[in-house]
Amino acid sequence: MEIKYRYYPIKDDLTSNWAELGNLVDKKTKAILMVHYFGQPQDINKFQNFCKKHKLLLIEDNAHGHGGSYNGKQLGTFGDFGISSPRKVLNILSGGMLWLNDKKLNFQPDLSPYPISFSSQIKRSIGDSYPSLKYFLKKVFIKRPQYENPKAFREKQIIDCAIDSRSKRILKDADLVAIRKYRQKAYNNWENFARENSLTPVFSSLHPEANPWCFPAYTKNRKDSIKWFDWGWNNNEHVFSWPSLPEDILSKNGESLNRWNKLICFSIK
Repeated sequence: MEIKYRYYPIKDDLTSNWAELGNLVDKKTKAILMVHYFGQPQDINKFQNFCKKHKLLLIEDNAHGHGGSYNGKQLGTFGDFGISSPRKVLNILSGGMLWLNDKKLNFQPDLSPYPISFSSQIKRSIGDSYPSLKYFLKKVFIKRPQYENPKAFREKQIIDCAIDSRSKRILKDADLVAIRKYRQKAYNNWENFARENSLTPVFSSLHPEANPWCFPAYTKNRKDSIKWFDWGWNNNEHVFSWPSLPEDILSKNGESLNRWNKLICFSIK
């Protein structure tokens, strides 16, 4: 069965444009994807009511917000299906989560072991213990990315593998409450920095239960964005662009591309 998808419009604060979203639903529509961008929870009650009204499945994309919650309940567990990516907020090499809210479903994926190379282990060990050395080596051995190229921040292809033992152990022992508190504090520091430097935070305020992946902000234009990418490169800070846009969006000078050109992200380390 072929699955066809359509993009629905969002606002600059990355919340849904509900007036236009309703016009996209027809008799062939089966599900809607709710994305907690950068770990900021969406209006979950509104999505649930919308799905109930139109008899749709709710797929919850919580790839950016593992450890976050909404009214005391863990993000990723509200939809009929939910996904989380712990490696966005934990220092692990592999591992993802699929939440199923239907006990009748029995999904047992057949996954091969994650292929951990010796070099990847060395890199991770250096990053854990000597972050400054990590950035020094990066600048010595890696050339400045071609920020002017829209494809410079292409995400690596995801491998369908089981979580490795080290990552599984870290995931099991992680104190998500303490991690969330730390990441919220770092987010607030970046927010203050952004306002002092004429950057516009994507969110007017961070949700009190969010576990943010990074700090997103808007620049004036793409030229200004590239200036900030270079600032990060020169100051050992990871400033990047997200997401990897598909070709059909890159080829059109539309609202999505215009927003993407101005959106930059400051990593929370």
